[in-house]
Amino acid sequence: MQKLILLASIALLCNINSVLAQLNMQQLDSSIRAAQPNTNSIMFRRNAEEYRNLTDAQKADIEKQREQMRKQAEEYARKRAEYERYQAQLEAQRRAEEEAARKRAEELKPITLYENKLKIYALVNGEPITSSDMQSRINAFILTTGIPYNAKTKTMITNRVLQGAIDEKLKIQEAKKNNIIVSRKEINQAVLNFEKANGMQPGQLRQALAQGNVQMNVWTGQIESDLAWRKLISQQSRSYINVGENDIQRAFDDIRKDMKTQKFMVSEIVVNKKDAKDLRPLSEVLRQDSRFELYAMQFSQSPSAANGGHLGWVLKGRLPATLENAVLSLQEGGVTDPILYGSDYYILKLEKIFNPKTDTNKLPSKKEVRNYLENKKLEEYAIKYMKDLRNKALIEKKI
Repeated sequence: MQKLILLASIALLCNINSVLAQLNMQQLDSSIRAAQPNTNSIMFRRNAEEYRNLTDAQKADIEKQREQMRKQAEEYARKRAEYERYQAQLEAQRRAEEEAARKRAEELKPITLYENKLKIYALVNGEPITSSDMQSRINAFILTTGIPYNAKTKTMITNRVLQGAIDEKLKIQEAKKNNIIVSRKEINQAVLNFEKANGMQPGQLRQALAQGNVQMNVWTGQIESDLAWRKLISQQSRSYINVGENDIQRAFDDIRKDMKTQKFMVSEIVVNKKDAKDLRPLSEVLRQDSRFELYAMQFSQSPSAANGGHLGWVLKGRLPATLENAVLSLQEGGVTDPILYGSDYYILKLEKIFNPKTDTNKLPSKKEVRNYLENKKLEEYAIKYMKDLRNKALIEKKI
């Protein structure tokens, strides 16, 4: 936008200079003086006398030149005013961008909870989650997601981070019960992998966390929890994940049927209504911020959160009418307001619409279908396992 305004300003300045070049200021001065024959100035009286001695044709030519110069002067004034408006617009745009950048930097600053006084947020089977833990976790959330911590997102971020901390405790506790251990070497390697994936030099992550007021042990604790959980699910789900030829054939039959049916690709954020304070501003944020997937991963309470809220292709008529009507009222890329359905609020985004008459899809390979079915079963198992842990656990939220 700035480049367009700058180019327009340069073009306008060139036009102004062109108009100036066309104006003969000496002629304009003579014309003005000749137009005032009643002045007492000797010079003007002389010009008036000369004017009276001119023929009608000469006088008409002078009048024509006067009119032309008047129009040129008006054009100069118009273009000058237009140029100044463009300059003012450019300056306003620059100031607005600077202010937006300042506000965003302010919102992404590390937070301090309770002036660093120790508070208990929750107990998970007797193990505490403290305000010190939460402070580091919220700062890590801000640092890694770039989601600002402000009046619109504060409650959602706090709830999301607290639930993540609770689940982390449950994962570590369950892994220990099953004699699963994550070594320091594995944790260090995971840190190196993270640095490499994010274009960081070895040791740079520690510096970034320190600048973001995130304790390194909280970060590595999250890594340990994730690694332990993967090992646990892999160990416990072996008999559950069994994809046979009949499963693959049924999947292919469904895919072929889907390719002949109108459908739409949709993503969701689902929040239980008891946790849905200040949810409407989230829809407003998502209409400005294209990272729906990131917000879904952080805030959605649906199993689809693990996939960034993606539901994939949904056949027309499969969603409840309340939700489907809201989705189909959108343009591609549009986001709904929060919709209450049952005990949950839904925020939906319409990604694409598939029309079998005009669109085509490529049939996946057998290997791709098998991998999809195996991953789906693994995800279902992990979700059920975590749900059971939450139901069995003694969780006391203090704040």
